[in-house]
Amino acid sequence: MPNCPLKCLESIKLHLPEDLKRDLQDLAMQDDRPVSEYIRAVLVQHVYGAKAKLPTPTAADQAR
Repeated sequence: MPNCPLKCLESIKLHLPEDLKRDLQDLAMQDDRPVSEYIRAVLVQHVYGAKAKLPTPTAADQAR
């Protein structure tokens, strides 16, 4: 994945409804990338976007 600076060595098995899988395939095709790469990009956006909204730990929090 071009935007992934680290090697992606971990895997997760995921069970999806057929409709969701088909929709992901359609979106990945529109984005001209494999489904796994598309899902990885969506997860990165979601996780790190949400993580950026979390409060920054204070020095006291980090000492715990």
